[in-house]
Amino acid sequence: MRTLVEILSEAFEMIGGWCFDNRWTALSLSAVAAVGLLFLASGVRFDNSFESYFAQGDPTYAAYLDYRDEFGSDEVSYILYRAPDQAEGAWNLEVMRKIAHLTEALEEEVPFIDEVTSLTNVEFMDPVPGGIEIDDLLEEFPATQQELLAIREKVLAKPLYVGALTSRDGRHAGIIIEMDRSSIDPLDEIRLDPEGGDGLDNLYPQVSYQKIQEILARPAYQGIHFYHSGDVPLNAEINIISVTESAELGLLTAVIIAVLLLYFFRSPLGVAGPLAVVGLSILVVVALVGSLGWMLDLMFGMLPTLLIAVGVADSVHIISEFRTLRIETGDRREAARRTLYLVGAPCLLTSLTTAVGFGAMATAPIKTLSHFAVYSAVGVVAAFLFTVTLLMVFLSFGRRELGHAASERELMRAKGGRRFQAFLKSVANFDIRHRRAILVVSCALTLIALAGITRIQVDSNFLNDFSEEVRVRQDALYADSVMGGTNSYVYLFETEEPEAIKDPAVLREIERLQEEGDRHDGLVMKSTSIVDVLKDINQTFHDGDPAYYAIPETRELVAQYLLLYEMSGGEALDDYVSSDYSRAALDLRCKWTDTSLLAGMERELSGYLERHPIENAAATLTGVGSLWIQLMDYITTSQIRSLSLALIAIAIMLCLLFRSVRLGMLAMVPNVVPVAFTLGVMGWFEITLDYVRLLIAPVAIGIAVDYSIHLVSRYRHEFLERGRYREALAASLSSVGRALVITTVVLVAGFLTSLRSDMDSQASFGILLAGTIVMALIANFLLMPALVLTFRPFGPEREIEADG
Repeated sequence: MRTLVEILSEAFEMIGGWCFDNRWTALSLSAVAAVGLLFLASGVRFDNSFESYFAQGDPTYAAYLDYRDEFGSDEVSYILYRAPDQAEGAWNLEVMRKIAHLTEALEEEVPFIDEVTSLTNVEFMDPVPGGIEIDDLLEEFPATQQELLAIREKVLAKPLYVGALTSRDGRHAGIIIEMDRSSIDPLDEIRLDPEGGDGLDNLYPQVSYQKIQEILARPAYQGIHFYHSGDVPLNAEINIISVTESAELGLLTAVIIAVLLLYFFRSPLGVAGPLAVVGLSILVVVALVGSLGWMLDLMFGMLPTLLIAVGVADSVHIISEFRTLRIETGDRREAARRTLYLVGAPCLLTSLTTAVGFGAMATAPIKTLSHFAVYSAVGVVAAFLFTVTLLMVFLSFGRRELGHAASERELMRAKGGRRFQAFLKSVANFDIRHRRAILVVSCALTLIALAGITRIQVDSNFLNDFSEEVRVRQDALYADSVMGGTNSYVYLFETEEPEAIKDPAVLREIERLQEEGDRHDGLVMKSTSIVDVLKDINQTFHDGDPAYYAIPETRELVAQYLLLYEMSGGEALDDYVSSDYSRAALDLRCKWTDTSLLAGMERELSGYLERHPIENAAATLTGVGSLWIQLMDYITTSQIRSLSLALIAIAIMLCLLFRSVRLGMLAMVPNVVPVAFTLGVMGWFEITLDYVRLLIAPVAIGIAVDYSIHLVSRYRHEFLERGRYREALAASLSSVGRALVITTVVLVAGFLTSLRSDMDSQASFGILLAGTIVMALIANFLLMPALVLTFRPFGPEREIEADG
């Protein structure tokens, strides 16, 4: 009875012959497919907002959307500035004139803004007989430096402004640009020019960010140093980097791999074929994303490099086998047929297991990760289909007959040369002589790795995604060190009736939670709520007496103050209380730091609320910061779930493939060990597991299993022919060893191009994955043969009868 592998091998043999005989038909079909894919891919756009991470219906994300519906977009641009050459710093009279001009320019020219607030136009309360007066702080611009410094003293006495619009020492000041759009808004609402298309340069937040940058760079503001931080620059930069790097690093990877392929195979067709396969595969993915109505995100930035590496791996096996058979058979068509007979089925199975490894992440609660799982798996399958068709068409071109009997030298060159074959033979001999030592060392290293895995920390820091050379990271860190943070955590206080927020009992509960938050002074840089505004009104009404910087004692007095505030033209409360006064927001502005630290703060505040519950309202955490905390929880569950599913699915496939549970389980060992080693290194060297690095394990095991399938399939094939494990090992390494080494070099070179990324998360991902690939090669060259030689899963050896 024929096995599944034998049936597949014969089918692929027929495909090899068909591709040779119908090369022009295949090329025409590929060209038509490329045009169709380009059309489907043309409307896809990038989105790295939180919408790309959270599925619709996610309770944390739904709470955030509910908050935004009531209080508007919470996205801001924050511009910190200083004037190092002026003795008075930000409060220099000439500097203040420039800031007044800058504020007007921002208001008039920056698209998608709601409000611009600076020291020159912030609403300021002054006491007047019988009430308060609210005007812009510099409605009447001071004529002298002394007048401005007198105003500075009044501002520094107001806690509402210190840490947001001015530093306590007056050396720095800030401009807050509140946006009326969000990155999660529908596409038709974030286009600058409705007819301008969906390129990044026509969409929010890029258009707002780039306009702000252009204004800040004008000569009129020379002498002032600006630091641009907040949601707008961070989101815009990550979108811009994702788009540019997916193209630039993809091109760099293609060039490096083309050079390597040309070096190894000495054939232009051996370069053009694999790159055509990968190009079409990427087009398939982008077309799929467009057809499903999805958007490209940060995860997609890794796909071109990933598909180049994975797609080229199958091509390497096919080209290596083809070159050898071309010399042995002397006929190009026969070589094509025999190549797919020997390599087609293993390539199919490696592609399926790789797709399963990627696809296991489809159940992740992180939307961008589940989308990546689907389209990367489709890309891998597409790469395989193009490899066994289009690549074979490329290989069909050239002289059919060799024209002479192949020499031993030509055959040896096709296999990599004498030195390389000698190396592979020495590897086989080493495995045979030291199989027990290999197993012992592997067990020891695995135990050390497992100990390291227990030390892995799940954490993330959005700023650390950017490399230290990226300006927005530098600006954000500097702003955090001087003024209030731009990472927003919001406690939403909800009551069941209108006007309930005016109750002093509710206000005092907001105040005590705010004070508890302020105790985390290493994380919470600035807190603001309706309480701060009411205290300021109360103090101002009493001629600035600090004793009255407190919540009014009665509900009636609160209502009177708020009415007086509104009649005087006050508008700042709109950001902190709903129009019917049934809900209020406490905004904790935190610095950008490790999410684990912020999650720890959230747990402490939750514990405080459990010990001292809010009795007059319901308090829930929301805001962008809460989304980061939830994302960290999802990372943990995603890693465990996706890796478990990948291991189970691949193990089942290997058992079915080899029709042996014993052999399938043995084949899994060299795949698990490299992944465990990498995760162990992360644990021992305190490399955190974040929303990018969580891809390492499922992706690595999906790639590493390719090595095992090719080696075990050939090992088994050679054993069935020779009947001896040692002879079969030497023959299998001699046949597929070169392809495995070339594949490793290509994969490592491909993933290491990420070192040029402006995203540190991408760079570390590439380094760790490249290291895992090297470990996979070592495991399959040493550990796999040691296991097979020890447990003999192909059955007992047999004597081979001599001819005659």
